[in-house]
Amino acid sequence: LNGRVCRDLGDLDLPPTSVRAAHERVQAASSSIFSIGSTPFFIGGDNGLTGAIIRGLAEARPELKLGLVVIDSHYDVREYEDEESLSSGTPYRRALETSICAGARTCIVGTREFANSSYYDRFVREQGITTISLDAFDAAPASQIAAEVRSTLEASSDAIFLSIDIDAVELPGSSAAAPGTLSSREVIAIVRAIAQSPLFIGADLSELSPPWDVSCMTAKLA
Repeated sequence: LNGRVCRDLGDLDLPPTSVRAAHERVQAASSSIFSIGSTPFFIGGDNGLTGAIIRGLAEARPELKLGLVVIDSHYDVREYEDEESLSSGTPYRRALETSICAGARTCIVGTREFANSSYYDRFVREQGITTISLDAFDAAPASQIAAEVRSTLEASSDAIFLSIDIDAVELPGSSAAAPGTLSSREVIAIVRAIAQSPLFIGADLSELSPPWDVSCMTAKLA
């Protein structure tokens, strides 16, 4: 943060009765923040809002070739009928619908084999999305894996956005927590490597659920 001006822009007041309206409000805020050249870190909400954030970025910077790094146990590319049916399972399909994203510039890190259906696995492969499963972390350190992801995206992208779903970490404070996922240290190493890229444009963190947390361990990591 050396040499940067940091500001807390406060909370977005989201309507509790309309998914569509909530997403539209997040998208508008995202577009406004990115249009003035800021590097935002969005915190909170369900992972579905990541789609609205990236759509806001696409509004503000339609010329971008965005590299998207996702830390998540799940692919989250589910189909949806309309904007009222958006959920935590739809954000990256929403992102891929924009002009700035492409499967070839999207990498999902920390996926769990049994957390994703074969139907969506086929979609991910058809889109050319790179997935790095948990097994990869048994063979190489997180810092090395993240450095390789960063290098690949820097060669093909104008900017890199990092999306963090906290359920990818082996901690209790999310609605989809599971054993055998990434460690806190591994996630910190990934975030550090990606955020140090000169192309880094912003990030979001979602799915923290305080009622499920123990001793605020998940919140402290976030």
